[in-house]
Amino acid sequence: MHDQTPPLRFRTPPGWPTPSPEWVELFQGAEPTAGWSPAADVPPAPARWTFWVPTRALRRRVPRSALVLLSVGAAVTVASFVVAVVLWALGLPAVFALPTLVAGAALWVVGVVRYGDRISEAVAEVRAWSAARRAGELPPRVAQAHPDVAPDEALAAWDADAWTVPSARPFHEGTPSRAIPRAQHVLAGVTAGVAALVLLGGAVVAAVPAVDSVGQELSAASSTDGSGPSADDPSGGDDAPQPGWASDDGSIKTYWLAADDEWEATCDMTPGTTTCDPWEITSDHSCTAIVTVGFFASADDDQPSRIEERTVTLTKGVPLVLVENYDEEASDIGDVTCATGDETDGDRVTATQHEDTTVADADVPAGCDEEDCVAFAVTPSADCAAAAVQFTVDAAVGSLTKPHDVAVVTPLHAGKATDVFVGGTEHAADVHAGAVTCRTASDQPGYAANS
Repeated sequence: MHDQTPPLRFRTPPGWPTPSPEWVELFQGAEPTAGWSPAADVPPAPARWTFWVPTRALRRRVPRSALVLLSVGAAVTVASFVVAVVLWALGLPAVFALPTLVAGAALWVVGVVRYGDRISEAVAEVRAWSAARRAGELPPRVAQAHPDVAPDEALAAWDADAWTVPSARPFHEGTPSRAIPRAQHVLAGVTAGVAALVLLGGAVVAAVPAVDSVGQELSAASSTDGSGPSADDPSGGDDAPQPGWASDDGSIKTYWLAADDEWEATCDMTPGTTTCDPWEITSDHSCTAIVTVGFFASADDDQPSRIEERTVTLTKGVPLVLVENYDEEASDIGDVTCATGDETDGDRVTATQHEDTTVADADVPAGCDEEDCVAFAVTPSADCAAAAVQFTVDAAVGSLTKPHDVAVVTPLHAGKATDVFVGGTEHAADVHAGAVTCRTASDQPGYAANS
């Protein structure tokens, strides 16, 4: 359904509007100068922000031959290690497996380095191709879109349309960052470390007959193997969830999900150009909880300019991701409290939910290009400006375990079907619809910003 995926995906900085598909197409790999933003009232991107990341479409541009050395090296390394263990278990000289183990590890590391070089070269080619195409195609596109104004005014109007702002700043291209080559270096370093541990394990199996020593080395190799990036994902390690609010007894904790995989499977599944945060909530016990969310006009503010409450269902041992879209600059969770008595009885909204297989390509959010997704049509019996639509997803995404819950906050209208996209799987059978709630209570608990 999505065969036109661009080779590079633009990562929208916090507080920025999402650029149009046409802008992303023409500016592939172009990075702004430090401090630039699309409009005067839009904050600059955070320092060292990675604006572009490779997609599967770019990795498919890398010749298959680039993967042969990597794949053969990894296969020979693993096979030689297994042979060494089998020879040791049979009481035969395991040292016979060491030459192929050394050769396989060397091929593996060299293959990863060459694959990383091909990725970096492909990114550079896309950037150069995009610049040439932009020079030739942008002027006529601007003139066609705004034929009745001067070229400079037409370009300013095109930029404003591309960024959905009243008045846009001219784009100033800066020096490309080394984020992608740096990620390839990290990948090569991790692979070299894993190969060294496998070699060490094979040497111990071949040279030390003691069962206890062998078992310790095998355990060390097993615990390390696979902890870094894989050959299919050369983007490097993702950021870990960042701790946020926690209850006094530590039974309920919140985290802001900083990694791409989790963000693409949650926030990137929501339409629109507003800011979005995915908040993970974990609990040591099951309950219906009231989540207090503060929204900050500026990230430097100590107190929120707006406070909202959401009603969600927490299940012991199952993380829940609360997906919040908003117009302010930042959000934060200030409290999560298990409801008592009939405190949330009136929050439940009667609604029908079923898979929607008729969604047009133009209406599918960007996240579906990176993660599999399923669309659910939600039809409520009453209006709600900010309903929490909850699902259980029987699939793992990044640090999110299988299963995990997702609660998407979205406006709903009585009798009208609204598509809510759930990421992490392409199978509707993996997604189980939960409660739809609309919290309207005016008595809100105290708010405490995360430290």
